[in-house]
Amino acid sequence: MYYIAKIAQATGLTVILVGFLKDFPRLMNPKIFGAGALIFMLGWIVERFMLKRQGR
Repeated sequence: MYYIAKIAQATGLTVILVGFLKDFPRLMNPKIFGAGALIFMLGWIVERFMLKRQGR
């Protein structure tokens, strides 16, 4: 479960990075930013709350 959370966090940050680099001179697409932030937050929630209950 720990690795799933970390992979989700890394995927979210990667989506944000790719969206930023794709539209570099301009601001990035807010939908791409939102999707990356959502994926990252899901991973963070899993790590923060679900793994805490397991005693990790």
